[in-house]
Amino acid sequence: MVTLLLVRHAEAEGNAERRFIGQTDVPLTGHGHRQVERLTDRLAALPISRVVSSDLRRCRDTVGPTADRLGLDLETDRRLREIENGAWNGLLPEEIEAGWPDLFSRYRAGEDVYRPRGERWADVTERVSQALADIAGAGSDGDVVVVGTHAGPTLAALRWATGVPLDGNVFGGPFDGIGNASISALSFPGPRLARYNDAAHLD
Repeated sequence: MVTLLLVRHAEAEGNAERRFIGQTDVPLTGHGHRQVERLTDRLAALPISRVVSSDLRRCRDTVGPTADRLGLDLETDRRLREIENGAWNGLLPEEIEAGWPDLFSRYRAGEDVYRPRGERWADVTERVSQALADIAGAGSDGDVVVVGTHAGPTLAALRWATGVPLDGNVFGGPFDGIGNASISALSFPGPRLARYNDAAHLD
């Protein structure tokens, strides 16, 4: 069995404001760096064999310290990135609503809309599930791999693993969000959901 520990990045600039950060390469906040310290203490106590991350800074800065402490290389995979929000990148919900009222209304109603010059959640699910299958497939029995990613890709992966169909926005249905610096786990063959939104290492 191979276990993938899906780690959402720690708090990044714009998270508290609920900005549509998407693939904007923002840094962690001071609070986020404190979350990373606690996360690293927890992960470094586990028999981690590999650390793979989205190439965006907030993910690399979240799981990189675990790789450093364990003497492992930090690998990156663009397929683990957050959704490409296109023209919505970096905007507040009210700014998006003002600029694209009809499209944002459909988004809020749960439709899996294409962001202008961006992606849909179906696109994210396809690339993330393939990335996770490749990572697990390269492992050996007993391997534990840290995968640094984002909220949307984690939710997409959990739906994929549990067979919950993507019928619109990933932020809905049986999974109630993913906290910053939290850990969810999938086991392979499967995939099977083994852990969800675990933040016991945080206050």
